[in-house]
Amino acid sequence: MGIWGRPAFGGLRTWLADRSGRVVLILGLYVLAFVAWVAWGADRLPYREAIGDLAFPPMGLAAWALAWQAGQNRALPGRARAAWRVIALALLSWTAGDVAWAYLEVVRGVSPFPSVADIGYLLFYPLMMAGLLLFPHAPATAAERATFWLDAATVLLGGWMVIWYFVLGPIALSAQASTVETVLSTAYPIGDLVMIFGVAALLLRQPQAGDRTALGLLGAAVGAFLAADIGFGYLTLQDRYRPGDWPDALWMLAWWLAAAAAGHQAWTARVRPPVERTGIAQAVGISPLPYLAAVLGYILLFVAGRYATPYPLGGLLYAAIALTGVVLIRQLTVMGENLRLLGSLRELATTDSLTGLLNRRAFFDLAEREFARYQRYRHPLCAVMVDVDNFKDLNDRYGHLAGDEILQHVARQIRQELRRVDVAARFGGDELVLLLPETGIDDALRVVSRLRHAVAEMRLSFGEHLLRTSISAGVASADGCPSLEALLQRADLALYQAKQAGRDQVRVFEGTSGRAP
Repeated sequence: MGIWGRPAFGGLRTWLADRSGRVVLILGLYVLAFVAWVAWGADRLPYREAIGDLAFPPMGLAAWALAWQAGQNRALPGRARAAWRVIALALLSWTAGDVAWAYLEVVRGVSPFPSVADIGYLLFYPLMMAGLLLFPHAPATAAERATFWLDAATVLLGGWMVIWYFVLGPIALSAQASTVETVLSTAYPIGDLVMIFGVAALLLRQPQAGDRTALGLLGAAVGAFLAADIGFGYLTLQDRYRPGDWPDALWMLAWWLAAAAAGHQAWTARVRPPVERTGIAQAVGISPLPYLAAVLGYILLFVAGRYATPYPLGGLLYAAIALTGVVLIRQLTVMGENLRLLGSLRELATTDSLTGLLNRRAFFDLAEREFARYQRYRHPLCAVMVDVDNFKDLNDRYGHLAGDEILQHVARQIRQELRRVDVAARFGGDELVLLLPETGIDDALRVVSRLRHAVAEMRLSFGEHLLRTSISAGVASADGCPSLEALLQRADLALYQAKQAGRDQVRVFEGTSGRAP
């Protein structure tokens, strides 16, 4: 059931009874207290900088410990364990930056930007992206891989437009900062773009194994982090950021979501070990992520043009053009893949998978049209029933694989002998049916004779055996037939007479019996 169904609540209760669930619950209360302080107490209570700086290292260490614990769980596949370990290193790197920042600002009373704290912060981005990309995903076709890359490019361009509008554009206009400050100010938004690609890869690709809830929480954690990072960059450029501002609440929420993801993964790996899916891929819904990114990008372009903001529009315009191109290519790719799938579905619905001939249902669809044309114009029409001689004995002696190969070769000969207007199908078992428009009895017999000769000449190697076979056939004309079913019954009766006469025989329906040609 869905996330709000009873099984979900039962699973939540079971998780909260586990040690990792209790830790996440306690951390959640810690986050609520911090968010309440940001919303109502940061401006009123003393020690704003100290509280804002010192609140983060404990949460970061807890998230790191839970992620590392998930990475040590042997129930997870190797790549999933490696992914969690790399994510744990990313969280530890950011926590080291938080410790350095708090020490410089609170203890030493100096500006922590730029400083050694930036090393820990900047290492976080490549480590987190590497962790997100390490998660195993289901095998994909070439079309699915192309769609993924186009969707990821759409998300990346939408993220670029947001970051350019709020951060990179204003940095490009600013000439007051030093070279080091400019480089670092640019590095963080670029790191955000790296993270956007990582979360797009996590959310757009189908996980092969693992806990979908944990991966969803992890994606939400990265999303909250990105929003906090962009907000921090925007406020910093406006010289309005102070510890305890709203980006801090989003950062704290991001660390809690990361901790919850790791804790949930560690728990589910213990109680329900994940199974890697192989074979046929599971059906997945369409991700709204690329479409939301495209809509957001165009909204930003409209806002920037409508209100004539001082930010440079070049980056937005170029990104919008690229976004349009990517979305167009993506839609063309999807349309091509849909046409291919439609063709495959149509073929599956009309073709016998073993012989490649029409199946029974498709045969009747076409044969009814041909019989209706015969009734209207009275042009010659013949039906032929074909049966492989001694097919049951061949199956019993050499096995069903040998029988399948014989049927395939007979069907191949039929396709070679017939015209494009003729209709051939597998009627059932080893029985095949042909409908020959604009064909009288004599011409139908010539077709059957060529087919019998071609089948009799076949030599099929099956293991150590050299297989030979023959066919028998019954031929009937549509003259005097009130319906297609009656025509097929006549051909079937003639085939029965041929089988009674022995192997490699042909009979033509006449009255209630068949005659030899």
